[in-house]
Amino acid sequence: MPISLVSRTTRLALLACALGAVWPANAAAEADDATVQAAHPPAPARIEPGPCPFAIPPGEIAYCMTAWVPESHGDADDPDRPAEGVGINLVLLGNFIERPDPDPLVFLSGGPGQAGSSALSIFGNALEIRRNRGILLVDQRGTGASEPRLDCPQTEATELDDFRLNDPDFDPMESVVSRLRDCHADLVARAIDLSAFDTRSAALDLKAIRTGLGLNRWNLLGTSYGTRVALDALRVDPEGIRSVILNSTLPTSGTFDAVSVNARGDLFEKLYESCAADKDCHAAFPALRQDLEHIAAHLEEAPLRLYLREPASEELRRQEVGWNDVLGALYKHMAFTPSAAAVPRYIHELAQVLRGRANLNDDEVARIFQPGLEDVVDELAMGMHLSVRCREDFPLIDDAALDEAYEANAFYYPERAVFREYRRVCPFWDVGEAEPDFGAPVSSDVPVLMLAGDADPLTPIQWARQAKAGLSNARLVTFRGMAHDIFDTLPCARAITANFLDAPGGELDTSCAEGIAPAFGIEQD
Repeated sequence: MPISLVSRTTRLALLACALGAVWPANAAAEADDATVQAAHPPAPARIEPGPCPFAIPPGEIAYCMTAWVPESHGDADDPDRPAEGVGINLVLLGNFIERPDPDPLVFLSGGPGQAGSSALSIFGNALEIRRNRGILLVDQRGTGASEPRLDCPQTEATELDDFRLNDPDFDPMESVVSRLRDCHADLVARAIDLSAFDTRSAALDLKAIRTGLGLNRWNLLGTSYGTRVALDALRVDPEGIRSVILNSTLPTSGTFDAVSVNARGDLFEKLYESCAADKDCHAAFPALRQDLEHIAAHLEEAPLRLYLREPASEELRRQEVGWNDVLGALYKHMAFTPSAAAVPRYIHELAQVLRGRANLNDDEVARIFQPGLEDVVDELAMGMHLSVRCREDFPLIDDAALDEAYEANAFYYPERAVFREYRRVCPFWDVGEAEPDFGAPVSSDVPVLMLAGDADPLTPIQWARQAKAGLSNARLVTFRGMAHDIFDTLPCARAITANFLDAPGGELDTSCAEGIAPAFGIEQD
């Protein structure tokens, strides 16, 4: 029966049954990890079962909880600290066989600022994993249904993506900065310590939740930013982690870096090669590189004038579109595999328009220049996003290295404007810097499976390779021509993950990944 219809005592018993037997812990731990744990001994979370904040589909096995932890784990021994500081929303999806769950899979979402519970539809159907294992969806502190949620209703998440044509009202950046100042003031007025909403706190939350549930070990699956939380959890709770899956890896070492700048040129080169190797793509678009070069040369002389629909008002407004706008739009499409399929067509169509050989209807203009990111940034907790980025990534910016990367990729960076929003916002967001050792590579011998697309602009595959260097028991599975979030995109990746979870230290058949190649959309939908 739904957990919301039974008593608290019965609910706790059901949860214990759903989570199953406690398995022996892995005793292995690095000396540095032991130091991190000693410095941050989180008290067990207080687990409070409650009604699910969504309708439970027929046949689903779902339990909902709040895990109460201190706002600052450093205050765990303070007798005057509030008993309830931060409430972490948890959703447990049970398995479908009648035996105790050996060790659940914990899902950590991306952003930063996305909630694990937003992936309910993905994991509700993840039968490859749920056949014998429950899945715990975690709304990391500050996100989703966790309390407090760090929203910035004054802004839209798309206003921080360096692409002006997705902004709600095409406003200049100054208005965004002003509204984020107001958001910051509102959060501070609520007596929220924004510096406590970072990755280290989220990793310590996990340890507190695990011990609060009475589990010795579990498995972690992180996507994008969630991989950074999983990596830091290997430091603060190595004995509590049976295995880790890193899906599109975001390292602890900072991401406002030369790797992310160089990725743009690398991925366009890969696009040319992949299209040339595909019979249909090459036949339809035989001179893709030359098409893009023609667009650049034309738009450097005069902008393209188009009607675009303003996101906030839905009204058509005439806009001047330059070379930087074209690159920004194409790169947004390349972020996810389904939309990336149309990029060669978009390049060819724009080149034909500028040669006077074609026209674009309003629908195709919108498809090219206003890539839909609503599903990606929907319900993003902007305050939590900025607290993480400004504390862990912004302080590590190396302008000399960035300048060198810009020079090496000058064609793809007509404006050196990457990270400009954070440069203007982070100085007043006032969250300090992460602990000195936070950006160091994570060392661990826990079994790790890494899933990466080699055409991912959001988390370049180089980051996965960097993270793998310190993971002595890690396997990196690369998917050719695929972009961000491999687990959600490909059944092959989910099957590999399920097999890995069954035997993290055993042989792993990854042959299904070998036959995967990019597909291209030749005709308009």
